[in-house]
Amino acid sequence: MAKIDTTKAAAQAVAEKLARGKGATTATTTNQAAATVTTDSRIPGLLTVTPEMLPAMIPAFHPSNYHIADPLNPPENLPQATEAQLDKGMKIYEGATRALKLTGAAFDLTREKFTVVGKHAKAFGAGIQAATELEKVKGNYLDYLNQKEVTSQKSVTLDVSQVKTTIDTNIAVHSKDELTQKLKQAELKAEELRLKTVETEGKLSSFKAQLGDYLEVRK
Repeated sequence: MAKIDTTKAAAQAVAEKLARGKGATTATTTNQAAATVTTDSRIPGLLTVTPEMLPAMIPAFHPSNYHIADPLNPPENLPQATEAQLDKGMKIYEGATRALKLTGAAFDLTREKFTVVGKHAKAFGAGIQAATELEKVKGNYLDYLNQKEVTSQKSVTLDVSQVKTTIDTNIAVHSKDELTQKLKQAELKAEELRLKTVETEGKLSSFKAQLGDYLEVRK
């Protein structure tokens, strides 16, 4: 009788285990479907994790399935795993852990890469700013050279103007002297003509007087 009860209990335990396994498989499938991490549509490529998503991302675990009322008589319906399952599962988990470590190392490397990319960008930007400042200085230097040439040209123009002024001044002095001499010559010529006129008038008066005397004698 006890053997029958034991067999019945064992069969019931197997049935419950199969049911739990079937339920766990369904839950696992559901969790795998729901555990897909989405990306933020506002930031392409950025993963999104929220507290509401965590239950689906964590492996299913039911503590009640491992409840032990009597430590000396553990229930037969405790979840079980064979040595083969353990070896296979541990190998899978160890491989997955190694894969995650490699992935994490890749992300660490990528983070460092982006850090260096940022530093490279800053250095590049500083180089562009330096090049811009150098071009400004070159432009200022060219402006200086151009202004220097303009100043030199103005200096040459000033020298020419000063020489021209000196020459024009000397010409003006000589021209004034020439005009003064011409004026004096004109005055002298006028005086000479005036004297000739007076002389001619005197001769004419003398001639008239002589002619009058002559006519008186003839009478």
